Amino acid sequence: MFGYITPTKSNLTKSDIEKYKAYYCGLCHVLKEKYGKDGTNNLSYDMTFLTLLLTDLYNADIKGGFERCIAKPLKEHKYIISTYSEYAADMQMMLSYYSELDKQKDKDEDADSKKLKVLSAYIADIDKKYPRQAKCLKDGLMSLSEAEKNGEEDAGKMAYIFGLAVSEVFNPIENDFFSPTLLNLGRSLGSFIYLMDAFLDRKKDEKKGAYNPLLKLDGEVIESLMMNAATDASTSFEALALDDNLAILRNIIYSGIWKNYDKEKNDER
Repeated sequence: MFGYITPTKSNLTKSDIEKYKAYYCGLCHVLKEKYGKDGTNNLSYDMTFLTLLLTDLYNADIKGGFERCIAKPLKEHKYIISTYSEYAADMQMMLSYYSELDKQKDKDEDADSKKLKVLSAYIADIDKKYPRQAKCLKDGLMSLSEAEKNGEEDAGKMAYIFGLAVSEVFNPIENDFFSPTLLNLGRSLGSFIYLMDAFLDRKKDEKKGAYNPLLKLDGEVIESLMMNAATDASTSFEALALDDNLAILRNIIYSGIWKNYDKEKNDER
């Protein structure tokens, strides 16, 4: 995904910041164990959020320790993992692969053939392990690509298609009691991410003549679309039974996801 689902650390307590960092390092730890450097190169804040969310929601057992790593070689740091750290690590690799594959198909200037080759070594096993999530993502990205080629101008529709594509990533247990809410949360956050990415790329895409469904929309319409997606996400989020990581997760949902938008708006003033 895009790295927009991050906390606003200035609004968190010191202990919550340390907890977030420990989950982030825990995801990195699992990516390294499962996929080596190929995994840690794809570490993201988005899947850290998913780990925090699912671990809390399903009251998963956690464990951890202290270690040094390439990023922090001088001092040991704490890491926390649960069964959902492994799930999030697998989802990260799947998302990275299909995102890169989509770039290759669309001949995107940011496409990286070496990265695709590296990720392709893992995708068959991941697809086999998570056929529901893989099918949803592949079908959704294919629909999104076709809509782009057809010049679809409805930004809300494009965001919805992307949201649907990633929705199953948020739903680890098929037909679970929480599945409908998690699917709605994933779709809404996915829609928000799509709109945020398009918003931040407006100037670059306009200069290059590249596709961007927000180019013909004014600022108020764009903000309204993003606000609707964020509101839908928060409504689903508040319907989940969360407690241990609630302060961190709320910080991300209500503040963190808007950081890039606020920075861009301030830079434009």
